[in-house]
Amino acid sequence: MTRNYEITYIMPVNLHDEEQKATEARVIEWITSAGGTIKTSSHWGRRRLAYPIGTNREGYYVFLQAEMPPSALKDFERRMQIDTNIIRHLVVRIDE
Repeated sequence: MTRNYEITYIMPVNLHDEEQKATEARVIEWITSAGGTIKTSSHWGRRRLAYPIGTNREGYYVFLQAEMPPSALKDFERRMQIDTNIIRHLVVRIDE
Protein backbone atom coordinates (compact mmCIF):
# COMPACT_ATOMS: atom_id res chain seq x y z
CA MET A 1 0.00 0.00 0.00
CA THR A 2 1.33 3.41 -0.92
CA ARG A 3 0.11 6.90 -0.15
CA ASN A 4 0.45 10.21 -1.94
CA TYR A 5 2.58 12.93 -0.39
CA GLU A 6 3.55 16.50 -1.18
CA ILE A 7 7.17 17.19 -0.21
CA THR A 8 8.63 20.68 -0.08
CA TYR A 9 12.20 21.36 0.95
CA ILE A 10 14.45 24.40 1.05
CA MET A 11 18.15 24.49 0.23
CA PRO A 12 20.52 27.38 0.98
CA VAL A 13 21.07 29.72 -1.98
CA ASN A 14 24.86 29.63 -1.52
CA LEU A 15 25.01 26.05 -2.89
CA HIS A 16 26.47 25.59 -6.36
CA ASP A 17 24.27 24.15 -9.10
CA GLU A 18 26.07 20.80 -8.87
CA GLU A 19 25.38 20.58 -5.13
CA GLN A 20 21.71 21.47 -5.65
CA LYS A 21 21.35 18.78 -8.32
CA ALA A 22 23.16 16.24 -6.13
CA THR A 23 20.84 17.03 -3.21
CA GLU A 24 17.77 16.66 -5.40
CA ALA A 25 19.09 13.35 -6.78
CA ARG A 26 19.72 12.16 -3.21
CA VAL A 27 16.14 12.99 -2.15
CA ILE A 28 14.73 11.19 -5.20
CA GLU A 29 16.97 8.19 -4.45
CA TRP A 30 15.65 8.02 -0.88
CA ILE A 31 12.07 7.89 -2.19
CA THR A 32 12.70 5.34 -4.94
CA SER A 33 14.85 3.09 -2.74
CA ALA A 34 11.96 2.93 -0.26
CA GLY A 35 9.66 1.66 -3.01
CA GLY A 36 8.15 5.01 -3.93
CA THR A 37 7.79 6.96 -7.14
CA ILE A 38 7.98 10.64 -8.07
CA LYS A 39 4.85 11.91 -9.81
CA THR A 40 5.85 15.52 -10.37
CA SER A 41 8.80 17.73 -9.55
CA SER A 42 8.91 21.49 -9.76
CA HIS A 43 11.51 24.05 -8.84
CA TRP A 44 10.03 27.15 -7.25
CA GLY A 45 13.44 28.76 -7.32
CA ARG A 46 14.99 31.35 -5.08
CA ARG A 47 12.59 33.00 -2.60
CA ARG A 48 12.84 35.13 0.49
CA LEU A 49 12.21 33.23 3.72
CA ALA A 50 9.45 34.38 6.08
CA TYR A 51 12.03 34.48 8.88
CA PRO A 52 15.80 33.95 8.98
CA ILE A 53 16.96 30.35 9.43
CA GLY A 54 20.44 30.62 10.87
CA THR A 55 22.22 33.02 8.54
CA ASN A 56 19.90 32.28 5.60
CA ARG A 57 17.43 34.94 4.54
CA GLU A 58 16.65 33.32 1.17
CA GLY A 59 16.27 29.72 0.08
CA TYR A 60 15.94 27.60 -3.03
CA TYR A 61 12.58 25.79 -2.95
CA VAL A 62 11.83 22.40 -4.51
CA PHE A 63 8.36 20.80 -4.57
CA LEU A 64 7.69 17.10 -5.21
CA GLN A 65 4.56 15.00 -5.44
CA ALA A 66 5.46 11.45 -4.58
CA GLU A 67 3.90 8.13 -3.81
CA MET A 68 5.56 5.94 -1.18
CA PRO A 69 4.72 3.44 1.54
CA PRO A 70 3.82 4.96 4.93
CA SER A 71 6.37 2.69 6.62
CA ALA A 72 9.20 4.51 4.77
CA LEU A 73 8.13 7.99 5.86
CA LYS A 74 9.89 8.02 9.23
CA ASP A 75 13.27 7.08 7.74
CA PHE A 76 12.79 9.56 4.88
CA GLU A 77 12.10 12.45 7.27
CA ARG A 78 15.09 11.45 9.42
CA ARG A 79 17.35 11.64 6.36
CA MET A 80 15.90 15.05 5.42
CA GLN A 81 16.70 16.37 8.90
CA ILE A 82 20.26 15.04 8.84
CA ASP A 83 21.18 16.38 5.39
CA THR A 84 23.10 19.65 5.80
CA ASN A 85 22.03 20.90 2.34
CA ILE A 86 18.36 20.98 3.41
CA ILE A 87 17.51 23.77 5.83
CA ARG A 88 13.76 23.03 6.10
CA HIS A 89 11.34 20.43 4.80
CA LEU A 90 7.63 19.65 4.97
CA VAL A 91 5.89 16.40 4.09
CA VAL A 92 2.10 16.45 3.79
CA ARG A 93 -0.10 13.44 3.06
CA ILE A 94 -2.68 14.04 0.33
CA ASP A 95 -6.11 12.68 1.17
CA GLU A 96 -7.74 10.48 -1.43
